[in-house]
Amino acid sequence: MKYASIDNTDTPPQQQRRFTVTWTKSLIFVGLCVLLPGLIISSISSSGSSFAQPSLTSSSSQSSICTNGHYSKTTLKPAVTYPFISLFPDTKGANKFEGSDVIYHDGYFYAIADSLWSILSISSSMTLFGEDNEMIGDPFRDPDEESGYEALFLIDDIFYVVRESIQDLDEDGEYHAIVEELSMNEDRKDYTIQKTCKSSFGFEGDSKGFEGAVGLKSKSGELYLLGLCEGNHCREGKIGKERGNGRVVVLRKTTSETGCSWDAVTTLSLPSDASFQDYSAISVNDEGRVAVTSQEDSALWTGYLTLDEEGFFDPDIAEFKTDKIMNFPRDDECRMVYCNIEGIHWVGENQVVAVSDKMKNRGKQDFRCFDLDQSIHIFALP
Repeated sequence: MKYASIDNTDTPPQQQRRFTVTWTKSLIFVGLCVLLPGLIISSISSSGSSFAQPSLTSSSSQSSICTNGHYSKTTLKPAVTYPFISLFPDTKGANKFEGSDVIYHDGYFYAIADSLWSILSISSSMTLFGEDNEMIGDPFRDPDEESGYEALFLIDDIFYVVRESIQDLDEDGEYHAIVEELSMNEDRKDYTIQKTCKSSFGFEGDSKGFEGAVGLKSKSGELYLLGLCEGNHCREGKIGKERGNGRVVVLRKTTSETGCSWDAVTTLSLPSDASFQDYSAISVNDEGRVAVTSQEDSALWTGYLTLDEEGFFDPDIAEFKTDKIMNFPRDDECRMVYCNIEGIHWVGENQVVAVSDKMKNRGKQDFRCFDLDQSIHIFALP
């Protein structure tokens, strides 16, 4: 490094001061050259990627989830996780499993994926490549498009599978959910389509329709479908991200000589405590206990649905009441790792099963979302 020369015409005190100032400036310059790159790298490392972390109304900041002293009491405990690809001895040519919903019935988990037309049947033993694990039906039933399956429930041995939002080009051109009724064949290799019924409730497009659904019966035996809207206010765009405005549409099945439909009866509001940016799945157990997940917030809201005195569904008295909000586990830097939870189902008083979608590519999601995508998970509630 080149230093400034000292003017020999100065007096000794002046020379000393000039030397001291020059040497001090040189040391500062050298220090900046050494330290500044490290500070820049440290800043980049601490900020992570541009993947946005949500701020739930239950905490002042995302990091407080891990530092508020209540992590163990507000976080789901992971018990089991298996990638779908590791469970089936025959994947029938499928290599993408965009898990969207799951139920548990009689010793089996049944899951669907919006990329496939199969019902994924998984024994509760969850054996790797187990012979009891099967993909029921052709995953590429329609080779020209993906299924768009987003919700699943089982009533009287019929699988009701909801296609999120499909444009009706034959009639009004609007977007409606389509409900397929599927019965499993005796050999469990395939299913038969019994009916296909359109929902009367219209959506703005094909990206924010029914993301979850449950089926409940009234005392008289009428079947109701409770469809969870993905967006707040059942809308897309900015208004669909206005937290605390979750909606569940109640539909009743109507059958006529010309066909069938699911007609909207009423809309129920989730409590504002369920202040999520989106809503990705819903489950209601026999006692009316409710679980609702958010993919964007990586969180679970639990509450209760009011049923009649005998435990049947009645749209005239139905309302949701809050229990608590819990978070899916974070990593050692309190960042999301369960980024794509899209299905949920009660499997006990304090356990739930969930499935996860495929990680969004092209930089839309952080790399930490990769390891736990396209999988089935079991969690214990705190």
